[in-house]
Amino acid sequence: MKTHANARTLPATLAELLDIKGITSSKVNAICKAFQINTLPEFTTAVEMEQLDSFPELTGDDKKNIKRALKLYKNEESRIQLAEAILQGKEVLHCILQFPEVQKAAVAGSLRRGKDTIGDIDIVVQLDSTDRRKFLYKIARMPLTDNIFAAGKKRIGVVLHNQLSVYFYLTDAKHYGASLLYYTGSKNYNALMKNMATTMGYRLDANGLYDVKNHQYIATEKEEEIFQHMLLDYIPPELREEQGVITAAEQHAIPSLVTFDQLKGDMQIHSNWSDGDESIAHIARYMFSIFPHYQYIVITDHASLEGTDHVLQPADITRQAAEIAKINNEMGYDYVKRGVEVDILDDGQLSLPNELLKQFDWVIAAVHSHFTHDNTARLIKACENPYVHCIGHPSGRLIGSRDPYPVDWDKLFSKAAATGTAMEINARPNRLDLDDTLVKKAIAKGVKLIIDTDAHQLNQFDCMQLGIWVARRGGCGKADILNAHSWKEIEKFKKNKLSASGIN
Repeated sequence: MKTHANARTLPATLAELLDIKGITSSKVNAICKAFQINTLPEFTTAVEMEQLDSFPELTGDDKKNIKRALKLYKNEESRIQLAEAILQGKEVLHCILQFPEVQKAAVAGSLRRGKDTIGDIDIVVQLDSTDRRKFLYKIARMPLTDNIFAAGKKRIGVVLHNQLSVYFYLTDAKHYGASLLYYTGSKNYNALMKNMATTMGYRLDANGLYDVKNHQYIATEKEEEIFQHMLLDYIPPELREEQGVITAAEQHAIPSLVTFDQLKGDMQIHSNWSDGDESIAHIARYMFSIFPHYQYIVITDHASLEGTDHVLQPADITRQAAEIAKINNEMGYDYVKRGVEVDILDDGQLSLPNELLKQFDWVIAAVHSHFTHDNTARLIKACENPYVHCIGHPSGRLIGSRDPYPVDWDKLFSKAAATGTAMEINARPNRLDLDDTLVKKAIAKGVKLIIDTDAHQLNQFDCMQLGIWVARRGGCGKADILNAHSWKEIEKFKKNKLSASGIN
């Protein structure tokens, strides 16, 4: 292997390493010589295998900056939940859009794809190349910025004060659409798109779509135009993960994904009758005002025959029913529906008897114990109850703190489809349960889903969009989501379940 004497003799794919703070050509040359490295993938592999950790010429900060620049500075602790990432991304985006130099900017990466946890934030920024220095100067002095670890012509890497990494990908108007497509990812999806472009005689990268034969630049300022030139339907960012979606786009079979404005109501809400913070009247007024497209909301306080705190007992159920009737009378129609969340006990029985369950408009059954056990049998037995309409947070996971419990999902979804039992997409930031992979399996089995917030406070109702993202990543259209339909349709769903159980 030849020794690299200076930056000009570095392999072209390694030149971008010189954009990393603290990394000089002499350091890169020394690493290349010591480890027989010629390409960026080889360099990345060496970092991943911790070969560089004992390299004497690299300081601790050098190693950290290299890992950040290569997007390898990841562990469970450094990943944040989608809800937090959305807020952080919006804050950064708001800051840079105030800079006169920035013509346009958008979030990309896994955040744009709506993944349930985010390792870092990617933002595509359109500006003139002559304004790059001004942009870098302002980014460095942004109140959110802790330090800059990489500053190249096309990419700037920033560590925020909360230690989250943000990558700004710089482009101009001509290449904006291609850059947004490329940096949205995923890596696997990009590779598939690149291979498809090659078979069509094109070259696709972050700079655009090119006709290889005549060296003509084809696309484009808009992401959608790339899909058009490649004879594909537009693929929503949430679906950009694997081969199947590209095949569907070729066949013009991309589903029309569910949207927030299609939802008719929130079907799991907790009031101060159990463990929520607000009265039902206050919740009803708030929801009617803030979400005018909702036609109904469902109060689903916990209930049990056992006398535990923050749980409705039979006498409370009657009194709560009277309160809801009074609120609906004042509103002039049945806006608030009577729901309940009941425990699935160890033997699959429920924490309320059927004679009480049949009084409710909507019944959610959920596991709240034995989170390490295989809970398939419990969940299947709950599905078989004719008065259970939905299984709540079916996998039991809490993101970052509790793994899903074991379940035979094929068996459960088959039973849910056969009994007419819905599955929940719980939109609480630490749940997002079902996740997108299980959503795909559920709808493939014909299972209907609901998206709800499981809200205990007013500020949690905004989390509904998180559930929408999970549903979209799972390929859900409006038809798959029960609460994207009128209450009349939900009553029909309930009646069908009773009929399937032999109850008229």
